[in-house]
Amino acid sequence: MKKTLAAVAVLGAFAGSAVAADVTLYGLVDYSLQYQHLDADVATADATDTTQMASGANSGSRFGLKGTEDLGNGVKVGFVLENGFAADTGALGNSSRLFDRESQLFVEGAFGRVAFGRFGQLASSLGSYGLLGVTGPFSTGWADATAGLKYVNANGHSRYDNAITYVTPSFGGLTVYAQYSSSVSNAGTENESDTDRAYGIGAKFVGAGLTLVGVVDSTNYQSFGKDAVSKDMDDALTVTLGGNYDFQVAKVYFGGQYFTNAKKVGQKNVSATSTMDKGYDFEKPYNGADGFGLGLGVGVPVMGGTFGAYAGYMKADAVDSTAADDMSVKRMIGAVGYTYSFSKRTSIYTSASYTKDKVEYADSTKDRDPSSVEVLLGMIHKF
Repeated sequence: MKKTLAAVAVLGAFAGSAVAADVTLYGLVDYSLQYQHLDADVATADATDTTQMASGANSGSRFGLKGTEDLGNGVKVGFVLENGFAADTGALGNSSRLFDRESQLFVEGAFGRVAFGRFGQLASSLGSYGLLGVTGPFSTGWADATAGLKYVNANGHSRYDNAITYVTPSFGGLTVYAQYSSSVSNAGTENESDTDRAYGIGAKFVGAGLTLVGVVDSTNYQSFGKDAVSKDMDDALTVTLGGNYDFQVAKVYFGGQYFTNAKKVGQKNVSATSTMDKGYDFEKPYNGADGFGLGLGVGVPVMGGTFGAYAGYMKADAVDSTAADDMSVKRMIGAVGYTYSFSKRTSIYTSASYTKDKVEYADSTKDRDPSSVEVLLGMIHKF
């Protein structure tokens, strides 16, 4: 009741008045102590060691408002407005957006749900409709540990602007999803060739201890107003499968993705290293990357908490290459972590992860093997 009253008060501050059958204020704050060792494997740069306070290392710090109104005959209208912020400084997660994590309005009933706005793509573990959080024991966060294929996927783990998502009712544990974005990043003209558009279809099955997800999605790249190389790129396509099975004594996670014509692979959360932080760009002059990513993990109840371990592998090769101009990336990642909940709202976590990349060019003098090590100790409080 208190959270509902607080939410109405907040809405009143924005709009002067608020009328809703059910409005809730929610969120979480995540602080951690974070140690990173980064080796860019560049002759002119030494390896670095940093220790710092970090916000959102496990789960992005956020606050949000959500609510529904019953229209009768089994039909409801609802909304979700969610903001990300840096808990250690108070800064907005995205200075140009008030609700950068999610901003949606939906209608649901016996026909399922239709949602409009900004939210996570199906081939991610983000927000209301991301399906891949079930493919790894660390779900969406844990900094550089992993996030259910996040760091061995391509072109993925994004939020779409100008999007529509349809979710069917559940049939015997099976739910089907369809999604379309008329302008992925709100640049250019919606539904025109001067902007990237995206679409995908996914499914999720839950039953008898088994959770399975599958997503096929594509990005229709901008072809007008781009340079000659970029506009000739074929559309990106990814096929992702994964899930988990609960053996009671342990839960086993698995997942894999095939990708083609990906602009970028291997984006990480590490501090700037000129190699890992922004991923590897295959757009020019390679016309994208083809490859795959695989992940396997386990979660085990230990001393009232949960111990998790994860290993992943990715391989990406340039689509167009010559003997004098080629590029490939291989990645290996391993992580362990532990969470313990003091209550439904407060928990602590710790993790250690290691990532090793092997980047090869036709000119072997450019080859490098960057790596990162990260250790976290933090606390989360939800409200």
